[in-house]
Amino acid sequence: MNYDVIIIGVGVVGSSVALGLAQQGHKVAIVDKSPIPPNSPRHLSVNKKSSAFLDSLGVWESVKSSSMPYSKIQAWDREGTGKVEFSAKDIGENNLGFIVREGDLQDFLVASLKQERVDIFWSRELVNIEDKKGLVEISLDDGEKIICSSLLGADGISSKVRELCNFKIKSWSYDQQAIVGQIDSREKLDNVIRQSFTKYGPLALLPINSKQMTMIWSVDNKNIQDLNELEDDLFLEKLQQEFGGKIRELKFSSKRFTFPLKHLTAMGFAKGRIAILGDAAHHVHPLAGLGLNSGLGDAESIVKLFDKYPALKVEAILKQYSNERLPINIGLAAAMEIFKRGFGNQNIWLKTLRNITFKFVDNQQEIKNTFVKLATTL
Repeated sequence: MNYDVIIIGVGVVGSSVALGLAQQGHKVAIVDKSPIPPNSPRHLSVNKKSSAFLDSLGVWESVKSSSMPYSKIQAWDREGTGKVEFSAKDIGENNLGFIVREGDLQDFLVASLKQERVDIFWSRELVNIEDKKGLVEISLDDGEKIICSSLLGADGISSKVRELCNFKIKSWSYDQQAIVGQIDSREKLDNVIRQSFTKYGPLALLPINSKQMTMIWSVDNKNIQDLNELEDDLFLEKLQQEFGGKIRELKFSSKRFTFPLKHLTAMGFAKGRIAILGDAAHHVHPLAGLGLNSGLGDAESIVKLFDKYPALKVEAILKQYSNERLPINIGLAAAMEIFKRGFGNQNIWLKTLRNITFKFVDNQQEIKNTFVKLATTL
């Protein structure tokens, strides 16, 4: 079988780029090792630019109905008195973005892929990639070989495409693990994302509807065992103690799970007819909730370039994609590294400096507006 484009990975980023290219008339296939469509329970932040891209694909209206818009982001240093608030009203918008259940978004994307007659090879794994006279041949674990004009790797942080094509990367551990869980509140929640920088690491609570929120607590490795060993009630007591802000009577409505946090950036996102995108190309700290938006930015870039330059060779389009997205993601990675190290350091002078910085930024509307516009248009 021959295809114009094959995407490895049926996640949100891979499905989005596949759908956009299929809607342009390209013959597209996706390969994924999952036996069935994913149905992730995670909740993620989708900014204005990402929702506009999903709208252009025809899936946003379906997703929007079950999403939670948020109009403010509040952050403060639990170890001091510094705080800052970002509001949609300050930039003339009704909201800054939406909290979306990843599984809902995946369902609508996969349904749209079927309508566009995109072939999805479930329960298959990529084992080899070869250059075949200007085309790309991939080999799957069941022995099948498929030819394509271009190959896109959207297969996550442990990308097989990145590995087989020897993309150079820079990667390191953040020495933290994220504790994630869903929490119920007896009181009605507002549409504000709140983040507290605690002595254990940054703790974020994201409303997912009027009665539930998602917790993402990035905890230093030295403290992770102590928190993980706590029963739910004791854990929530510790959370309320460390959060330091107004919080309701809470209980867990899901199991807590933990995963390690690491940084990864590829030194280039394209090689000839092959490109990587999303977590396969870059992975940053979840501190600002921009990871999915950055991946959707990659997908949108590829879709727009294929549409704008149909006469160009695939190699030229993918090179332009890499040149366009690499600086953006390196800048994002640098910003997240500064934030993580700045707020993770317990040095008394750095604590004082970051509190002064918080207070200064909170009083500088122009700086806040610039930050919000960048965060909503990444």
